[in-house]
Amino acid sequence: MMKIKLLKIMLGLAVTMLTVACNDDFLETQPLSQASEQDVWTDVRLAEAAVLDLYQGTWAGTLTREETTDAFTDQAVFTHPGRGVDGYTEGKMNPAGNFMDMQWFSWPELYPFIRSANVAIKKLTENEADFDQELVGRLLGEAYFFRAFYYTQLMRQFGGVVLLTEPLTLDSEPNNPRATFEETINQILADIDQATTLLENAPESKARVHKITAMALKSRVLTHVASDLYEPSKAETVSTIASYANRELIGWTSGSQEARWEAAKVASKALLDATSGYKLDYTAPASHEEAIQNYEDIWLQGDENQDFIWGRLVEEFGFGSRTYPGGDGWSQGPGMVALYHGPNGYHEWAGTTPTEALVSKYDFADGTKFDWDNPAHAAAPYDNREARFYSTFLYDGGPWKQRTDDVVKFDKFNEIQTGYYTLADGTIINGVDTRQGPVEDWNGSRTGYYFRKFADPRQPASWPNNLQKVDAPYIRYTEILLNYVEANINTNDESEAIAWLNKLRFRNGLPAVTESGDALLELYKRERDKELVNEDARLFDMKRWLEGPASLNKQVQQISIQATQKPGTTVTDYRKDTAVFDYVYRPTNIVFENRVWQDKVYFMPIKQEEIDKDPSIIQNPGY
Repeated sequence: MMKIKLLKIMLGLAVTMLTVACNDDFLETQPLSQASEQDVWTDVRLAEAAVLDLYQGTWAGTLTREETTDAFTDQAVFTHPGRGVDGYTEGKMNPAGNFMDMQWFSWPELYPFIRSANVAIKKLTENEADFDQELVGRLLGEAYFFRAFYYTQLMRQFGGVVLLTEPLTLDSEPNNPRATFEETINQILADIDQATTLLENAPESKARVHKITAMALKSRVLTHVASDLYEPSKAETVSTIASYANRELIGWTSGSQEARWEAAKVASKALLDATSGYKLDYTAPASHEEAIQNYEDIWLQGDENQDFIWGRLVEEFGFGSRTYPGGDGWSQGPGMVALYHGPNGYHEWAGTTPTEALVSKYDFADGTKFDWDNPAHAAAPYDNREARFYSTFLYDGGPWKQRTDDVVKFDKFNEIQTGYYTLADGTIINGVDTRQGPVEDWNGSRTGYYFRKFADPRQPASWPNNLQKVDAPYIRYTEILLNYVEANINTNDESEAIAWLNKLRFRNGLPAVTESGDALLELYKRERDKELVNEDARLFDMKRWLEGPASLNKQVQQISIQATQKPGTTVTDYRKDTAVFDYVYRPTNIVFENRVWQDKVYFMPIKQEEIDKDPSIIQNPGY
């Protein structure tokens, strides 16, 4: 990396050292611009603040901004053009940019945090100030964890990356080539193992990492790298990978995929045995109502729920910190999620909205697959769907919050309106939550759906005064359960896979698994899609399963809803009522993004400016 950028990083470290507050809000911090790097490691308060500053590079994960990574896949679409989402969905990304660079996965954003982790590891290992060894061990464990975590974030985007394990200085030569994929994974795993040992006795926390957090990350890493994208015999079907001269940078060149799946299975089971999840002890499907509540509890309760292993806690993190300069201290990220994604009829922005492709993945409550070609299904597509459907989506006729005073005249019943309703006299009512509705139509959904997940139903629709407090999950117990299921399927232990998959399905009110072989793998994948919606999962699952073409080689579909008043009925104020209206539902293509899959998108381009700074860095295939 170039010397000029190193200077910026070093200066940035000096002006962003953070002090620790005296209460439990351990990341409620204030800048200490007078602290030099040398002074930091002679003062225990500043040293701890420097390590806690490593948490800033997580931002709020998937709840950071109006765009989510699901919008880069078949599962969602971003409503507002011109922000680089089409770099993924239309394959426009290139080394000059032309894609949305999400901060918590970004090469230029994360390397400064990696350097800070290296500084912390070096200084704490030396411990020249003779800090208490118990504190040093915990801080070292956190530093190793974050070096592993940030390299994992980069590995999932780029493959093998530039491995820096010592702090670069102004005298360092700009000659740091990419490590192979295997070297990158080995470094990540070594750091995770160090963190696991050092954090053995660290207090359990949902905000601050400890042993369980490190074990969960190991499961994620090993599951990811055991997948087909990195297996030469499977990846050979991808044009850009097959013709790439440096395959060692983006996949394995030794060892067996089966052995990698065995390692993933061991790591995942270790986590499952070390702690417990939420309501996984059903012996039969939960009732529909209970299952709806179960799924909502997981994301609405945040850190108070057993399923939540690690994430960003709204009230304990510090949204006034350098990665969140919100004027009221925490007005970005999770506090804004309902505003980001909610209906225009609530004065919200419809940022990322579900596609019909995602909605169609949800079964009926009895486990029957939904099928638009089935006339009975198409006539009532929102009746008797599985529990997670109702916890995840806002759909036409679905109940939601009290409308604001100025919108009550359009909807007195607090029901989502994404259809078009023709009265007996020929009057057409455009649903208040459509792009042709009477309220901020430019913020209407393009698909006829909105996300309910991560929007607090208890919080009034009044922005920006009433900000919600929904924590942002980074890793959940259920993700590790799913990792374990996947590893068992891939090591031919279907009985164990089904036993654990049934725990999840029963919690969600679904019947026991009867599938096997390829059908079981397909069922598992779609269970994972639904369970981890908008949790930074589908983008990477789509890639590692080599499902890019299946996901993006098709147009976005909306649901077209036309309702016609029945003769002899009376309507005073419209609401959904099948006794008064005949409804016709039809999925239709919309050419908002000209979605097309490009094989190069399996890996991100390294920005040309980074290669210009260090010509030893080899670009990824297809760019």
